[in-house]
Amino acid sequence: MLLICQELGARRDFTTLYHCALLSRRVASIAVEQLYSILEIMDQFIEGGRRAARLWRSIILSSREATLYPYCAYTRYLSLGSLVECLDDLRLDPSLHDFFFDGLMQDFLVLQAKATRSRPPPYDIPNIVSKCTDSITQCIQALVSVNGTAVALTHLETPILPRDDLLNSISRLSSLTSLQLQDGSVLGAEAAGVLVTYCPNFAELTCLHCSGKTAAVDMATFFLVLHPNSLQRFEVFSQNTLDGNTLYTLNTHAKSLRVLHLRSLLFPAISQIHLLSDCTALESLIIEREPTDRSRLDAFSLVELEQVAKWISSCKALRTLSFNHVRDALPIVRQVLQAPEIRLFQLHIQDYQSVSEEIVTATWSALGQQDSLESLTIASQDSSPDGLVLAQHPELTDSICRLSNLVTLNLMQASVSSAEICRIAKALRCLEELSFGGDPVDNSILEHLSKLPKLVLLSINAVTTFTFENLRDFVQSLDPVGNRGIKVDLLNQWYEVKLTEYEETRLNQDFFADYLNGRIAINYPNDPDELHEADFSDSD
Repeated sequence: MLLICQELGARRDFTTLYHCALLSRRVASIAVEQLYSILEIMDQFIEGGRRAARLWRSIILSSREATLYPYCAYTRYLSLGSLVECLDDLRLDPSLHDFFFDGLMQDFLVLQAKATRSRPPPYDIPNIVSKCTDSITQCIQALVSVNGTAVALTHLETPILPRDDLLNSISRLSSLTSLQLQDGSVLGAEAAGVLVTYCPNFAELTCLHCSGKTAAVDMATFFLVLHPNSLQRFEVFSQNTLDGNTLYTLNTHAKSLRVLHLRSLLFPAISQIHLLSDCTALESLIIEREPTDRSRLDAFSLVELEQVAKWISSCKALRTLSFNHVRDALPIVRQVLQAPEIRLFQLHIQDYQSVSEEIVTATWSALGQQDSLESLTIASQDSSPDGLVLAQHPELTDSICRLSNLVTLNLMQASVSSAEICRIAKALRCLEELSFGGDPVDNSILEHLSKLPKLVLLSINAVTTFTFENLRDFVQSLDPVGNRGIKVDLLNQWYEVKLTEYEETRLNQDFFADYLNGRIAINYPNDPDELHEADFSDSD
């Protein structure tokens, strides 16, 4: 039963784990441990708010020793963002509120001062979350220090904890390895000191944004105070003010850093990317320039360009590489693709600027050498399909067709012809997800696409003129096992061959849903009969 429940946990199978917990008390002790360990991941699959409320209520009550098992000790991901969403659901459902805050849970209810005659005071969500977190982390600390209980919690995600509360919570979580924050500007020397003292295995930091006035300096200090070569992952997802000094201090973790995702970088930071040159143990690298930053279109000088290309090409363990909105990225990508010791699994290039024909041809030709690639996305400058026309780059199509291990191919923002799609479908038998755009494609592509034995996602932004019969024959040619659950999106179907409502319903219900447990969605953007909100004014 232990092995079975562990496998169910690995599959995120909440429902079966729940039923296992009902078999007997002995099995329950095994099943609930796995169930709570996947709480953060499975929240997205929970239907309705009651099950989420029940889970969070049991975790919080377990911190007061009011439950049969110490559920908070089983939780691997303490996702306070999920708790915030749960509280939002409670506000909309009085019965759910009464259930959640019944009994001992009344101690955690904090209301704002404002109220109206018709409505009670709203929740003070930050204070509720702080009280719940304080109780959970105190309990976890006691379980470890007093009872010697093995605690599973390794990941803390918080959108709203005040700085002092955050540091108090961290100091109680000796098993913490990963921290995810909404605002990274709360970090600095003190936070790093707490992690060094109380969390010896801390290795991963993710920030949604990091844009305080002193954020760049504070983050640099944070990296320096941590034990050298202890940080394995650093990610920033949106607005930030990181600079060259911040990046340079990451070199103190050059031997340990495996994942580095830097998004929305402003020019002062992106132009100094070469300062990371000691970080050669990287396995995943994402470099994204803030798309609204127009201070200087080219990110690098010729010298800096060569330095960045040399650095990334020396990352022999690199498996994922992504350049977004870095217009002069193509020469870097060319050199990386040509590096004999680099075997990429994922490559993403978006909003690049074409340079000399020699570099473009060399880049696309070198792509074919990366036959380990499983995921490829190419989107041209300004994400316009006209910016990358495959017919003008036959070497690119040749290279794509040599990537026999590709599972995901995204050419949504490129112009691809029917002949090229047929050729790609014939060559890449492992494709599960395919997206492409371009000029009108003919019905011949459906026959070739139907022979992809694992295709489960097809998104076409090119103009299509498929009839009901074409699509019916396509779905009937698919494999009911390999193509099960397929989703098809026709984003630019020509209105002159518009399917009737009956035909669309029949396609979805009788063929896609019943036969494959899938679905099809068809959009007619140029349909003159389609009513749009823009056609109406407030005065009508």
